[in-house]
Amino acid sequence: MRQSFVTTAAVTAVFFASGAWSPQQGWLAALLSVLQLVPLLWSRRAPAVVLVVVTLATCGHLVVEQPRNTMYVPVLLALYSTPRRSLAAAAALAVGVAVFPAKGPLDGTVLAVTIGAVAWLLGAERRRALADRAERAARRLHDTLAQTTAVMLVQAETLRAVGDLTDADRERLDTLLAAGRGALTLVRRTLDDLREDAERTPDLAEVLARLRTAGLVLDRDPVLPALPRPVRELAERFVAETAVNALRHNGPGVRLRFDVEAGDPVKITARNALKGTPRPGSGYGLAGLAEQAGGALSFGARDGEWVVSVALPAAAPRSRTGSRAA
Repeated sequence: MRQSFVTTAAVTAVFFASGAWSPQQGWLAALLSVLQLVPLLWSRRAPAVVLVVVTLATCGHLVVEQPRNTMYVPVLLALYSTPRRSLAAAAALAVGVAVFPAKGPLDGTVLAVTIGAVAWLLGAERRRALADRAERAARRLHDTLAQTTAVMLVQAETLRAVGDLTDADRERLDTLLAAGRGALTLVRRTLDDLREDAERTPDLAEVLARLRTAGLVLDRDPVLPALPRPVRELAERFVAETAVNALRHNGPGVRLRFDVEAGDPVKITARNALKGTPRPGSGYGLAGLAEQAGGALSFGARDGEWVVSVALPAAAPRSRTGSRAA
């Protein structure tokens, strides 16, 4: 709220200093100016409502008074804050229509619609950047907690199965296991709205070494070809996630084999012997990987093995804005 207050105060100072409103304009222009400026205080909490109010007030002010360019500033801030594309387009067009009688098609309508579109696009880019940052943090948090907690749970389950424990010790272990499983569930639920990739994947060799300590059997670490950074991160996350899943679902002693086929796309396949009835689910890590890989991920039972495979482009994929990821 403090930042909104500072922004609104600055816009108000520019608005009045430029002569967008003056005492000679009368009470109607004063009321319209207030409706243009005051709602900006709530632009973060209710951006759609603020945009509607500010747009209507701006259109009215442009019609009843001689238009000035600074009259656009409040509606530009409202456009910057709203995520709704259709509403933003309607608002920019409404302002363009309102200014047309006084300034004509080029200096009036085209200018108003253009700067309105630019304001909304800048806001959209900022929201995308913030969302990506939150998603990267969420993915990194998920990967780290899932891998670490899986190791803890497997070790605790092994101790409960083979350890010489008293009833009190077993009760403590049951409490520990329940807390660990509950923590994983809570993390996944918390991160449901913050999905996507990690800014920096954990070191793969370190992850595999930790999983070996917990009982995972790997004949050898997968050797990945030279890949652009975003693709390599996806590949390393695929290896880490499938290794964690294999250990979590099959327990210590599970043997996992990775096969890597270099080319375009790069194909990575993980195999482990089936233990009981597989329980395919919507694992958070694999679901996110499938989205990032363009859906080129498959998993299922095959010839007595559980097989997970992903195909990744050898070149860096395009980002959501159409440019190649760095």
